[in-house]
Order: sequence, then C-alpha cells, then structure tokens
Amino acid sequence: MAGVDYVIALGVADGDHLGVMGWSYGGYMTSWIITQTKRFKAASAGAGITNLMSMQGTSDVHGYLPAFFHGELWDKTDIYCARSAIFHVKGVTTPTLIQHGEKDERVPVSQGYELYHALMRQGCPVKMVLYPRTAHIPEEPKLMLDIMKCNLEWFDKYVRGIEPR
Repeated sequence: MAGVDYVIALGVADGDHLGVMGWSYGGYMTSWIITQTKRFKAASAGAGITNLMSMQGTSDVHGYLPAFFHGELWDKTDIYCARSAIFHVKGVTTPTLIQHGEKDERVPVSQGYELYHALMRQGCPVKMVLYPRTAHIPEEPKLMLDIMKCNLEWFDKYVRGIEPR
C-alpha cells in the first residue's frame, strides 16, 4: 500500500479510481487485498489461491505450502488461516472478477469458487468466468483475448463508471 500511496503522491495514479488485479500469486494477493482494504474500486483475481487450508489437499504441488510455512497445516493451522483470504472475507464490498481455468491443477478451480460464493452470499458484486481446456496459465489466443476483454469491461464499469456496450 505504501507503493500505491507513493504513485498517488506523484500524480501517476488517481486515488479515487484504483483497481487491483493479478494472476496466480497476483490472484492470491488480489484476493488478500480486497479483504484488507476498501480503497480499490474493483478487483480481478485470476487463478488465485483463496484458502490455503483446502489448497494444500487439492493442488498438484503438495509440498509447496508446508515448505513455505515450515510446517504442515495441522501443525500450523493458525498461520494457514491467517494468510487465507477466505477467512477474512466478511464485509468485502469490492466488485471482484474471478477468472480461472477449468483444468487448473496448480490452483484448483475450487479456490475461485470459494471466493465467488463467499462474495456472492454477502451481496458483493462478483462475476466468475471459467475457461475450458485451460490449466494454470492460459495459452489459447482466443481465451487470452477473452481474459483481457473481460478485465477491460470490468474495470471500465467499476473504476471508470462506463457500462459495457
């Protein structure tokens, strides 16, 4: 947030019209950010981890999180929960676009669904777009173009106040 404050102070960014987005780890950070601040007008989280507890048992990289947190989830439950957006999602109001590949084994699509349902149940503007045949990183040009188009439309609507045509 200090970096965001800095670019606002420089006049590079408008503090009243901020959006946040990311894919993979950036999707994780985007999911986290919307649970920590209301300063962003819109968010887009692509293939992001939202629940480290359920991620541990469903990802194809089973040893990643225990190595990162220096312990298994049953030994470090407090850390896994403290660093999971889903356990801090109450009260989130940031309109959020969630994009995920249906064939993602690195960050299973269930991660996106967890955030989607939590936001939807609270009445937060949320949209989830699933991409067929897509693993963790989109490779099909047609689908990559759709990802970009969806993001532009989402940020136009919620950051710039422009309804899509």
